Amino acid sequence: MSLEQASEIQRRMYDFIVNYMKSEGMPPTNREIGRELNIASTGHVDYHLTMLEKKGLISRQAKKSRGIKLTKQTQDGIPVMGHIAAGEPLDIFPGATESVDVGRNFTDIDNTYALVVRGRSMIEDHICDGDYVVIKKQATCRDGDIVVAVHMQEGVSGSATLKRFFQEKEHDRVRLQPANSELDPILIPKSIWDREWQIQGKVVAIFRQCIPAA
Repeated sequence: MSLEQASEIQRRMYDFIVNYMKSEGMPPTNREIGRELNIASTGHVDYHLTMLEKKGLISRQAKKSRGIKLTKQTQDGIPVMGHIAAGEPLDIFPGATESVDVGRNFTDIDNTYALVVRGRSMIEDHICDGDYVVIKKQATCRDGDIVVAVHMQEGVSGSATLKRFFQEKEHDRVRLQPANSELDPILIPKSIWDREWQIQGKVVAIFRQCIPAA
């Protein structure tokens, strides 16, 4: 079900929960929700939370005062799941409490997450250190796509890199191309690529964190 099928008070409650979690990094308590919406009874708050849960918009952990979790990505936010630096393991956060605001005009948020870029290997594609790249989860890609490629070691994730993917059939290899003229491409024989490497997604958007002027 969607938020449009909720009552007005439930929509206001859901919006407050989303905004509270963005600003505070944790969900509100029932009392905090009640104060915001001028609902004196925590039982009344609990009823509407139950309705939001039945509509699939939130989930709750029993006997936990801040046990609300969002079950859907907010329309203008994508969870930041970690960092990516060329040649290092993916640094994945245990729980995404930060989100990157991508605006309401960005509609392709299904099955996506964001990573913070570390390093300058893609600088000539205007992907800078500290930028957010939005990754669409997928195991396949096309020539020229910017991808998250992971070198598997004994079946577990090893080093990861953010590069443009090219399949060079004439050389029977894969080329992972940096966008930095100071760096060499990674050239991988096709047999090794098939055995040891995985595509974990491709870049569908890039966002830069704006730093307010002093």
